[in-house]
Amino acid sequence: MKKGIGFAVAIIAAMFFLAPKTVYASEEDALAQQLLQQQLLQQLLEQQLANPQLYAQPAPPLPAPTPVPTPVPAPAPSADPAAGEQQTPALSTYVDVSIDTQTLVYYENGTPVLISPVVTGSPGRSTPRGVFMINSCIPGKYLTGPTWHVWVNRWMRFSGNCGLHDASWRSSFGGDIYKRNGSHGCVNLPTDVATALYDRVGIGTVVIVH
Repeated sequence: MKKGIGFAVAIIAAMFFLAPKTVYASEEDALAQQLLQQQLLQQLLEQQLANPQLYAQPAPPLPAPTPVPTPVPAPAPSADPAAGEQQTPALSTYVDVSIDTQTLVYYENGTPVLISPVVTGSPGRSTPRGVFMINSCIPGKYLTGPTWHVWVNRWMRFSGNCGLHDASWRSSFGGDIYKRNGSHGCVNLPTDVATALYDRVGIGTVVIVH
């Protein structure tokens, strides 16, 4: 508060003593003017002491606070596949044929329900490897080629002229039979296995040969 009063007095004094000097006609006029100035200063000082809040120097304004950005947490990964990238459904029903082990396994909803030895194509006319789909199901037909004309009770074609079918002319399956007496490219099955498989698969059933 005292600093505010002193500041006001200094300003007022400067207004009188730093103002341009006036040339008076006589020394008496100069003394009279100086007395008047002193009286005015005395009155101002008395007013400041009586009402110091009117003459206090205002405090400088506080600087505005710097805004602090609020970190935004990254969204948690969604457990719902529909909310994110579309998920590819797992293959759970298919026919698996292994040329190396000469085995067929039919999986239904992820569970192996039919396992059997087979005979695949012989060297030079081996069964095609890959992922296919059954595109024809016929409950009995002749398979005809340059040197064969045989009847099969269940025919399930999956690639070109290759299919899954019964081979009633064979007495054994599996092992390395395919290396010396294999098929023309089809997957030969025991008759009962071919019938059971035919009753479970259909057009569009996936066949994996590896």
